[in-house]
Amino acid sequence: MNGSDLDRKTVLADAAIEVIGGGGLRGLTHRAVESRAGLPPGTCSHHFPTRHALLAAVLRRIAELDRLDIERFSAGQLSPEMDPGVLVDSATTTLAHWLGPARTRSRARLLLELDPPSRQLTASTVDTVAADFIAMTSTVTGDDERARLVVALIDGIVLDELTRGTTPVDLDRLRTKVAAVVALTLPAGP
Repeated sequence: MNGSDLDRKTVLADAAIEVIGGGGLRGLTHRAVESRAGLPPGTCSHHFPTRHALLAAVLRRIAELDRLDIERFSAGQLSPEMDPGVLVDSATTTLAHWLGPARTRSRARLLLELDPPSRQLTASTVDTVAADFIAMTSTVTGDDERARLVVALIDGIVLDELTRGTTPVDLDRLRTKVAAVVALTLPAGP
């Protein structure tokens, strides 16, 4: 596969994220994605011949972008020794981005994870992405069980803010929620 095919797949996945996050899963068609991406008819079905292939690509792209955001907004190396205040600040900034400029992406991710037919099609991709985030989170929490709890709590915060929060996001309220997650899930100090 050449570089332009990879670029085109990324453009298509990004367009699909916008279609899903902006209008829900019912609007997700190859034609809608091509239109959103400004690409000719047949391009999406060429690169993603099935709905399953397209949805899996969308989930992988969302995970890639979310991971890049975590790395970009993280203040230093993730570890159990991180200063809790720094961790709260980094996580709050990341979540504020996911609920602000990347809000459509966050909506798309949750819609894909909550929609039973989509979840059935993409179960292995969702599981792989979740395992990756749990592994990354366990570098801070020190174990997988606490990492699962963190991921679940963060997903809950994102869902709550998307459905009941303010736009723009109330940073003080968001920071309070993140601080509670950090207090519950960080390993006990010395």
